[in-house]
Amino acid sequence: MLRLADSQNKRVYFTTGFVCTDEQFDDSVGRFKQGRGVPSFSVNRKEDGGVTKSYTNKEANDKLAELENRANEIIRKYNENHIDWGFDQFRSDFVNAPKRGLFMSYAESVIEKEYIGQERFQKAKIARDALDSMARYDGAFPKKTFQDISSSYIQGYIKYCQKQGNTNNTIGIRLREIKRFYNIAIRDKAVSPELYPFSKGSDDGKARIPKTEQNKTDQYLPIDSMKKLATAEITDYILDRTRHLFLFSYYCRGINWKDMSLLTSNNFYDATIRDSATQENRQVKMMQYRRSKTKGEFDIQVTSNIQKELDWFRENTVLYKDYVLPIVGKDVDEAAFDQYIAQKRKRFNKALKKLAQQLGLPESQQKLSIYSARHSFSMGMQELGKPVEIISQALGHESVETTKHYLAKFSTTRMAEETDINLMDD
Repeated sequence: MLRLADSQNKRVYFTTGFVCTDEQFDDSVGRFKQGRGVPSFSVNRKEDGGVTKSYTNKEANDKLAELENRANEIIRKYNENHIDWGFDQFRSDFVNAPKRGLFMSYAESVIEKEYIGQERFQKAKIARDALDSMARYDGAFPKKTFQDISSSYIQGYIKYCQKQGNTNNTIGIRLREIKRFYNIAIRDKAVSPELYPFSKGSDDGKARIPKTEQNKTDQYLPIDSMKKLATAEITDYILDRTRHLFLFSYYCRGINWKDMSLLTSNNFYDATIRDSATQENRQVKMMQYRRSKTKGEFDIQVTSNIQKELDWFRENTVLYKDYVLPIVGKDVDEAAFDQYIAQKRKRFNKALKKLAQQLGLPESQQKLSIYSARHSFSMGMQELGKPVEIISQALGHESVETTKHYLAKFSTTRMAEETDINLMDD
Protein backbone atom coordinates (compact mmCIF):
# COMPACT_ATOMS: atom_id res chain seq x y z
CA MET A 1 0.00 0.00 0.00
CA LEU A 2 1.08 3.60 -0.65
CA ARG A 3 0.33 5.90 2.30
CA LEU A 4 -0.54 9.56 1.74
CA ALA A 5 -1.21 12.33 4.28
CA ASP A 6 -2.73 15.77 3.62
CA SER A 7 -2.11 19.08 5.42
CA GLN A 8 -4.46 18.04 8.26
CA ASN A 9 -2.51 14.79 8.61
CA LYS A 10 -5.47 12.80 7.37
CA ARG A 11 -4.22 9.58 5.86
CA VAL A 12 -5.37 7.44 3.00
CA TYR A 13 -3.87 4.34 1.43
CA PHE A 14 -3.55 3.54 -2.26
CA THR A 15 -2.91 0.04 -3.48
CA THR A 16 0.31 -0.59 -5.36
CA GLY A 17 -1.09 -3.75 -6.90
CA PHE A 18 1.46 -6.05 -5.25
CA VAL A 19 0.44 -9.22 -3.39
CA CYS A 20 2.88 -10.67 -0.84
CA THR A 21 3.18 -12.29 2.59
CA ASP A 22 4.07 -10.50 5.83
CA GLU A 23 7.44 -12.28 5.81
CA GLN A 24 8.33 -10.78 2.41
CA PHE A 25 7.73 -7.12 3.32
CA ASP A 26 9.59 -4.86 5.76
CA ASP A 27 7.05 -2.35 7.17
CA SER A 28 9.77 -0.28 8.83
CA VAL A 29 11.21 0.85 5.47
CA GLY A 30 8.20 0.26 3.25
CA ARG A 31 10.08 -2.09 0.95
CA PHE A 32 10.29 -5.76 0.11
CA LYS A 33 13.06 -7.52 2.01
CA GLN A 34 16.26 -7.46 0.04
CA GLY A 35 19.98 -7.57 0.60
CA ARG A 36 22.63 -9.80 2.14
CA GLY A 37 21.21 -12.97 3.55
CA VAL A 38 17.82 -12.50 1.86
CA PRO A 39 17.22 -15.00 -0.93
CA SER A 40 15.61 -13.72 -4.11
CA PHE A 41 11.88 -14.26 -4.34
CA SER A 42 9.02 -13.29 -6.62
CA VAL A 43 5.84 -11.32 -6.01
CA ASN A 44 2.91 -10.71 -8.31
CA ARG A 45 1.45 -7.34 -9.24
CA LYS A 46 -1.84 -6.57 -10.99
CA GLU A 47 -0.95 -4.21 -13.85
CA ASP A 48 -3.14 -1.81 -15.77
CA GLY A 49 -5.72 -3.70 -17.78
CA GLY A 50 -5.95 -6.50 -15.22
CA VAL A 51 -2.81 -8.34 -16.37
CA THR A 52 -0.78 -10.00 -13.59
CA LYS A 53 2.99 -9.63 -13.81
CA SER A 54 5.69 -11.30 -11.74
CA TYR A 55 8.52 -9.23 -10.20
CA THR A 56 11.65 -10.25 -8.31
CA ASN A 57 11.97 -8.58 -4.92
CA LYS A 58 14.58 -6.17 -6.35
CA GLU A 59 12.36 -5.31 -9.35
CA ALA A 60 9.39 -4.86 -7.01
CA ASN A 61 11.35 -2.37 -4.88
CA ASP A 62 12.30 -0.42 -8.00
CA LYS A 63 8.63 -0.30 -8.95
CA LEU A 64 7.66 0.95 -5.48
CA ALA A 65 10.28 3.69 -5.78
CA GLU A 66 8.79 4.66 -9.17
CA LEU A 67 5.28 4.83 -7.67
CA GLU A 68 6.49 6.97 -4.77
CA ASN A 69 8.29 9.32 -7.14
CA ARG A 70 5.13 9.65 -9.22
CA ALA A 71 3.09 10.48 -6.11
CA ASN A 72 5.66 13.02 -4.93
CA GLU A 73 5.79 14.64 -8.37
CA ILE A 74 1.99 15.00 -8.47
CA ILE A 75 1.96 16.65 -5.05
CA ARG A 76 4.91 18.88 -5.97
CA LYS A 77 3.02 20.20 -8.98
CA TYR A 78 -0.10 20.74 -6.88
CA ASN A 79 1.95 22.91 -4.54
CA GLU A 80 3.78 24.65 -7.38
CA ASN A 81 0.49 25.60 -9.06
CA HIS A 82 -1.27 26.43 -5.77
CA ILE A 83 -3.94 23.78 -6.37
CA ASP A 84 -6.26 23.07 -3.45
CA TRP A 85 -6.33 19.31 -4.00
CA GLY A 86 -8.11 16.45 -2.31
CA PHE A 87 -7.68 12.70 -2.15
CA ASP A 88 -10.22 12.09 -4.93
CA GLN A 89 -8.26 14.30 -7.30
CA PHE A 90 -4.98 12.69 -6.28
CA ARG A 91 -6.44 9.23 -6.80
CA SER A 92 -7.60 10.24 -10.30
CA ASP A 93 -4.24 11.77 -11.19
CA PHE A 94 -2.22 8.94 -9.67
CA VAL A 95 -4.19 6.08 -11.19
CA ASN A 96 -4.64 7.66 -14.62
CA ALA A 97 -1.20 9.24 -14.99
CA PRO A 98 0.30 6.33 -16.97
CA LYS A 99 -2.68 6.39 -19.32
CA ARG A 100 -2.49 10.08 -20.03
CA GLY A 101 1.03 10.27 -21.31
CA LEU A 102 2.34 13.62 -22.46
CA PHE A 103 0.31 16.66 -23.46
CA MET A 104 1.71 16.76 -26.98
CA SER A 105 1.19 13.02 -27.53
CA TYR A 106 -2.39 13.34 -26.35
CA ALA A 107 -2.95 16.36 -28.60
CA GLU A 108 -1.57 14.47 -31.61
CA SER A 109 -3.98 11.61 -30.92
CA VAL A 110 -6.87 14.11 -30.86
CA ILE A 111 -5.72 15.62 -34.16
CA GLU A 112 -5.59 12.21 -35.81
CA LYS A 113 -8.97 11.08 -34.46
CA GLU A 114 -11.09 14.23 -34.45
CA TYR A 115 -9.49 16.27 -37.23
CA ILE A 116 -7.75 14.04 -39.77
CA GLY A 117 -10.27 11.25 -39.16
CA GLN A 118 -13.09 13.64 -40.01
CA GLU A 119 -11.21 15.18 -42.96
CA ARG A 120 -10.84 18.52 -41.21
CA PHE A 121 -7.38 19.05 -42.66
CA GLN A 122 -7.24 22.83 -42.25
CA LYS A 123 -8.21 22.43 -38.60
CA ALA A 124 -5.43 19.88 -38.17
CA LYS A 125 -2.94 22.31 -39.70
CA ILE A 126 -3.98 25.08 -37.27
CA ALA A 127 -3.74 22.70 -34.31
CA ARG A 128 -0.28 21.48 -35.29
CA ASP A 129 0.85 25.07 -35.80
CA ALA A 130 -0.19 25.73 -32.19
CA LEU A 131 1.85 22.75 -30.95
CA ASP A 132 4.86 23.81 -33.05
CA SER A 133 4.64 27.31 -31.59
CA MET A 134 4.60 25.92 -28.03
CA ALA A 135 7.66 23.81 -28.89
CA ARG A 136 9.50 26.93 -30.08
CA TYR A 137 8.66 28.59 -26.79
CA ASP A 138 9.84 25.60 -24.77
CA GLY A 139 12.18 23.01 -26.25
CA ALA A 140 11.04 20.54 -23.59
CA PHE A 141 7.36 20.98 -24.51
CA PRO A 142 7.08 17.52 -26.13
CA LYS A 143 7.91 16.02 -22.71
CA LYS A 144 5.45 18.15 -20.73
CA THR A 145 2.40 16.65 -19.02
CA PHE A 146 -0.98 18.32 -18.57
CA GLN A 147 0.11 19.41 -15.10
CA ASP A 148 3.10 21.19 -16.64
CA ILE A 149 0.81 23.25 -18.89
CA SER A 150 -0.24 25.44 -15.97
CA SER A 151 -1.59 28.99 -15.85
CA SER A 152 1.89 30.41 -15.29
CA TYR A 153 3.19 28.33 -18.20
CA ILE A 154 0.48 29.73 -20.51
CA GLN A 155 1.15 33.29 -19.33
CA GLY A 156 4.84 32.80 -20.08
CA TYR A 157 3.94 31.57 -23.55
CA ILE A 158 1.80 34.67 -24.18
CA LYS A 159 4.69 36.97 -23.24
CA TYR A 160 7.00 34.98 -25.52
CA CYS A 161 4.59 35.35 -28.48
CA GLN A 162 4.22 39.08 -27.87
CA LYS A 163 8.00 39.50 -27.89
CA GLN A 164 8.07 37.61 -31.19
CA GLY A 165 5.70 40.21 -32.64
CA ASN A 166 2.66 37.91 -32.89
CA THR A 167 -0.71 39.64 -32.91
CA ASN A 168 -3.42 38.89 -30.37
CA ASN A 169 -5.35 37.23 -33.19
CA THR A 170 -2.53 34.76 -33.84
CA ILE A 171 -1.92 34.10 -30.14
CA GLY A 172 -5.64 33.61 -29.59
CA ILE A 173 -5.99 31.11 -32.45
CA ARG A 174 -3.14 29.01 -31.06
CA LEU A 175 -4.25 29.14 -27.43
CA ARG A 176 -7.80 28.19 -28.32
CA GLU A 177 -6.39 24.98 -29.78
CA ILE A 178 -4.44 24.29 -26.57
CA LYS A 179 -7.60 25.05 -24.60
CA ARG A 180 -9.58 22.67 -26.79
CA PHE A 181 -7.12 19.83 -26.13
CA TYR A 182 -7.46 20.44 -22.41
CA ASN A 183 -11.27 20.43 -22.63
CA ILE A 184 -11.29 17.18 -24.60
CA ALA A 185 -8.93 15.60 -22.05
CA ILE A 186 -11.25 16.65 -19.21
CA ARG A 187 -14.24 15.35 -21.14
CA ASP A 188 -12.51 11.99 -21.57
CA LYS A 189 -11.47 11.98 -17.89
CA ALA A 190 -7.82 11.94 -18.92
CA VAL A 191 -7.03 14.91 -16.67
CA SER A 192 -8.58 16.45 -13.58
CA PRO A 193 -10.72 19.60 -14.08
CA GLU A 194 -8.86 21.22 -11.17
CA LEU A 195 -5.76 21.46 -13.36
CA TYR A 196 -7.54 23.56 -16.01
CA PRO A 197 -5.17 26.53 -16.60
CA PHE A 198 -7.54 28.90 -18.41
CA SER A 199 -9.74 31.52 -16.77
CA LYS A 200 -13.47 30.82 -16.84
CA GLY A 201 -14.42 34.49 -16.74
CA SER A 202 -14.08 35.36 -13.07
CA ASP A 203 -11.04 36.94 -11.48
CA ASP A 204 -9.58 33.55 -10.67
CA GLY A 205 -5.95 34.37 -11.44
CA LYS A 206 -5.76 31.86 -14.27
CA ALA A 207 -4.49 32.49 -17.78
CA ARG A 208 -6.65 34.60 -20.08
CA ILE A 209 -6.48 34.36 -23.83
CA PRO A 210 -5.69 37.84 -25.25
CA LYS A 211 -8.70 39.59 -26.71
CA THR A 212 -8.97 39.30 -30.45
CA GLU A 213 -8.49 42.59 -32.23
CA GLN A 214 -11.70 43.80 -33.80
CA ASN A 215 -12.07 43.72 -37.57
CA LYS A 216 -11.25 47.07 -39.05
CA THR A 217 -13.98 48.96 -40.90
CA ASP A 218 -11.51 49.40 -43.77
CA GLN A 219 -11.57 45.70 -44.66
CA TYR A 220 -14.16 46.25 -47.36
CA LEU A 221 -14.45 48.39 -50.46
CA PRO A 222 -17.48 50.69 -50.90
CA ILE A 223 -19.19 50.64 -54.27
CA ASP A 224 -17.25 53.58 -55.73
CA SER A 225 -13.95 51.83 -54.97
CA MET A 226 -15.30 48.54 -56.36
CA LYS A 227 -16.21 50.36 -59.59
CA LYS A 228 -12.69 51.74 -59.78
CA LEU A 229 -11.25 48.27 -59.27
CA ALA A 230 -13.54 46.79 -61.92
CA THR A 231 -12.94 49.41 -64.64
CA ALA A 232 -9.32 50.52 -64.18
CA GLU A 233 -6.78 49.72 -66.88
CA ILE A 234 -4.27 47.25 -65.46
CA THR A 235 -1.29 46.22 -67.55
CA ASP A 236 0.36 43.89 -65.04
CA TYR A 237 -0.94 40.37 -65.79
CA ILE A 238 -0.63 39.08 -62.20
CA LEU A 239 -2.49 42.07 -60.78
CA ASP A 240 -5.14 41.82 -63.51
CA ARG A 241 -5.71 38.14 -62.71
CA THR A 242 -5.89 39.09 -59.02
CA ARG A 243 -8.51 41.73 -59.85
CA HIS A 244 -10.68 39.20 -61.72
CA LEU A 245 -10.47 36.61 -58.94
CA PHE A 246 -11.58 39.26 -56.44
CA LEU A 247 -14.44 40.31 -58.72
CA PHE A 248 -15.54 36.70 -59.16
CA SER A 249 -15.75 36.24 -55.40
CA TYR A 250 -17.61 39.55 -55.07
CA TYR A 251 -20.19 38.69 -57.75
CA CYS A 252 -20.67 35.26 -56.16
CA ARG A 253 -21.72 36.86 -52.85
CA GLY A 254 -18.27 36.60 -51.32
CA ILE A 255 -17.48 32.94 -52.00
CA ASN A 256 -14.36 32.04 -50.00
CA TRP A 257 -10.98 31.04 -51.38
CA LYS A 258 -11.24 27.30 -50.74
CA ASP A 259 -14.70 27.03 -52.23
CA MET A 260 -13.52 29.03 -55.27
CA SER A 261 -10.54 26.78 -55.75
CA LEU A 262 -12.68 23.64 -55.81
CA LEU A 263 -15.08 24.82 -58.52
CA THR A 264 -15.10 22.66 -61.64
CA SER A 265 -17.41 22.41 -64.64
CA ASN A 266 -19.41 19.87 -62.62
CA ASN A 267 -20.59 22.66 -60.30
CA PHE A 268 -22.62 24.25 -63.10
CA TYR A 269 -25.94 23.12 -64.51
CA ASP A 270 -28.84 24.42 -66.61
CA ALA A 271 -32.18 25.15 -64.97
CA THR A 272 -35.57 26.56 -65.80
CA ILE A 273 -36.81 29.41 -63.62
CA ARG A 274 -39.89 31.58 -63.49
CA ASP A 275 -39.11 35.20 -64.39
CA SER A 276 -40.70 37.33 -61.66
CA ALA A 277 -41.10 40.30 -64.03
CA THR A 278 -42.59 38.58 -67.11
CA GLN A 279 -44.02 35.51 -65.33
CA GLU A 280 -42.54 33.41 -68.10
CA ASN A 281 -40.18 30.46 -67.88
CA ARG A 282 -36.61 30.94 -69.04
CA GLN A 283 -33.39 28.95 -69.12
CA VAL A 284 -30.50 29.98 -66.86
CA LYS A 285 -27.17 28.57 -65.77
CA MET A 286 -26.77 27.81 -62.06
CA MET A 287 -23.69 27.28 -59.91
CA GLN A 288 -24.01 24.90 -56.98
CA TYR A 289 -21.40 24.26 -54.30
CA ARG A 290 -21.14 23.15 -50.69
CA ARG A 291 -19.68 25.83 -48.46
CA SER A 292 -16.66 24.31 -46.68
CA LYS A 293 -17.18 26.42 -43.56
CA THR A 294 -20.83 25.66 -42.84
CA LYS A 295 -21.40 22.65 -45.14
CA GLY A 296 -24.51 24.43 -46.46
CA GLU A 297 -25.53 23.99 -50.08
CA PHE A 298 -25.42 27.16 -52.20
CA ASP A 299 -27.19 27.66 -55.51
CA ILE A 300 -26.26 30.86 -57.32
CA GLN A 301 -27.60 31.95 -60.66
CA VAL A 302 -24.76 32.70 -63.04
CA THR A 303 -25.36 36.36 -63.79
CA SER A 304 -23.84 38.17 -66.76
CA ASN A 305 -21.10 39.54 -64.48
CA ILE A 306 -20.20 36.06 -63.22
CA GLN A 307 -20.20 34.70 -66.76
CA LYS A 308 -17.90 37.51 -67.94
CA GLU A 309 -15.39 36.53 -65.26
CA LEU A 310 -15.60 32.84 -66.18
CA ASP A 311 -15.04 33.75 -69.83
CA TRP A 312 -12.07 35.92 -68.92
CA PHE A 313 -10.39 33.08 -67.05
CA ARG A 314 -11.05 30.65 -69.89
CA GLU A 315 -9.57 33.04 -72.46
CA ASN A 316 -6.69 34.55 -70.50
CA THR A 317 -5.41 31.88 -68.09
CA VAL A 318 -4.30 28.27 -68.19
CA LEU A 319 -6.94 26.18 -66.40
CA TYR A 320 -6.04 22.79 -64.98
CA LYS A 321 -8.29 19.88 -65.89
CA ASP A 322 -11.94 20.80 -65.23
CA TYR A 323 -11.25 23.66 -62.81
CA VAL A 324 -12.88 26.93 -63.86
CA LEU A 325 -10.49 29.23 -61.95
CA PRO A 326 -6.67 29.44 -62.15
CA ILE A 327 -6.03 28.44 -58.52
CA VAL A 328 -5.38 24.68 -58.55
CA GLY A 329 -2.62 23.90 -60.98
CA LYS A 330 -1.70 20.30 -60.20
CA ASP A 331 -2.93 17.13 -58.52
CA VAL A 332 -2.61 17.51 -54.75
CA ASP A 333 -3.09 14.87 -52.07
CA GLU A 334 -6.25 15.53 -50.06
CA ALA A 335 -4.35 15.83 -46.78
CA ALA A 336 -2.05 18.48 -48.29
CA PHE A 337 -4.71 20.36 -50.23
CA ASP A 338 -5.53 22.93 -47.55
CA GLN A 339 -1.89 23.87 -47.17
CA TYR A 340 -1.46 24.07 -50.94
CA ILE A 341 -4.32 26.51 -51.47
CA ALA A 342 -3.38 28.45 -48.32
CA GLN A 343 -0.02 29.23 -49.93
CA LYS A 344 -1.85 30.32 -53.07
CA ARG A 345 -4.16 32.52 -50.97
CA LYS A 346 -1.18 34.15 -49.28
CA ARG A 347 0.29 35.13 -52.64
CA PHE A 348 -3.12 36.36 -53.83
CA ASN A 349 -3.62 38.55 -50.74
CA LYS A 350 -0.17 40.05 -51.21
CA ALA A 351 -0.95 40.88 -54.84
CA LEU A 352 -4.34 42.29 -53.84
CA LYS A 353 -2.74 44.79 -51.48
CA LYS A 354 -0.34 45.80 -54.24
CA LEU A 355 -3.28 46.23 -56.60
CA ALA A 356 -5.08 48.50 -54.11
CA GLN A 357 -1.97 50.66 -53.85
CA GLN A 358 -1.56 50.86 -57.63
CA LEU A 359 -5.22 51.88 -58.01
CA GLY A 360 -4.59 54.72 -55.58
CA LEU A 361 -7.30 53.60 -53.17
CA PRO A 362 -7.35 55.39 -49.80
CA GLU A 363 -4.81 53.98 -47.37
CA SER A 364 -7.67 52.79 -45.16
CA GLN A 365 -8.82 50.54 -48.05
CA GLN A 366 -5.48 48.96 -48.83
CA LYS A 367 -5.45 46.26 -46.13
CA LEU A 368 -7.43 43.83 -48.23
CA SER A 369 -7.69 40.06 -48.41
CA ILE A 370 -9.97 37.61 -50.19
CA TYR A 371 -12.34 37.90 -47.20
CA SER A 372 -12.81 41.55 -48.15
CA ALA A 373 -14.86 40.45 -51.18
CA ARG A 374 -17.57 39.03 -48.89
CA HIS A 375 -17.48 42.11 -46.66
CA SER A 376 -17.56 44.40 -49.71
CA PHE A 377 -20.52 42.54 -51.20
CA SER A 378 -22.58 42.71 -48.00
CA MET A 379 -21.79 46.38 -47.38
CA GLY A 380 -22.47 47.16 -51.04
CA MET A 381 -25.91 45.57 -50.70
CA GLN A 382 -26.54 47.68 -47.63
CA GLU A 383 -25.26 50.80 -49.41
CA LEU A 384 -27.80 50.16 -52.19
CA GLY A 385 -30.57 49.95 -49.61
CA LYS A 386 -31.28 46.22 -50.02
CA PRO A 387 -33.42 44.66 -47.25
CA VAL A 388 -31.44 42.93 -44.53
CA GLU A 389 -33.49 39.76 -45.18
CA ILE A 390 -32.13 39.63 -48.74
CA ILE A 391 -28.56 40.27 -47.58
CA SER A 392 -28.94 37.56 -44.93
CA GLN A 393 -30.11 34.97 -47.44
CA ALA A 394 -27.37 35.96 -49.91
CA LEU A 395 -24.69 35.49 -47.26
CA GLY A 396 -26.12 32.17 -46.12
CA HIS A 397 -26.71 33.30 -42.55
CA GLU A 398 -29.11 31.23 -40.48
CA SER A 399 -30.76 34.29 -38.95
CA VAL A 400 -31.25 37.97 -39.75
CA GLU A 401 -29.81 38.84 -36.34
CA THR A 402 -26.49 37.31 -37.39
CA THR A 403 -26.51 39.53 -40.48
CA LYS A 404 -27.28 42.63 -38.43
CA HIS A 405 -24.28 41.97 -36.18
CA TYR A 406 -22.15 41.18 -39.24
CA LEU A 407 -23.02 44.46 -40.95
CA ALA A 408 -22.65 46.47 -37.74
CA LYS A 409 -18.95 45.51 -37.54
CA PHE A 410 -18.28 47.38 -40.78
CA SER A 411 -20.57 50.35 -40.30
CA THR A 412 -18.60 52.43 -37.81
CA THR A 413 -17.16 54.83 -40.38
CA ARG A 414 -20.47 55.28 -42.17
CA MET A 415 -22.27 55.89 -38.89
CA ALA A 416 -19.77 58.62 -38.03
CA GLU A 417 -20.42 60.30 -41.37
CA GLU A 418 -24.20 60.07 -41.06
CA THR A 419 -24.28 61.46 -37.50
CA ASP A 420 -21.69 64.23 -37.89
CA ILE A 421 -23.81 67.39 -37.38
CA ASN A 422 -22.06 70.60 -38.37
CA LEU A 423 -23.25 73.63 -36.41
CA MET A 424 -20.74 76.04 -37.91
CA ASP A 425 -21.46 78.10 -41.03
CA ASP A 426 -18.40 77.16 -43.05
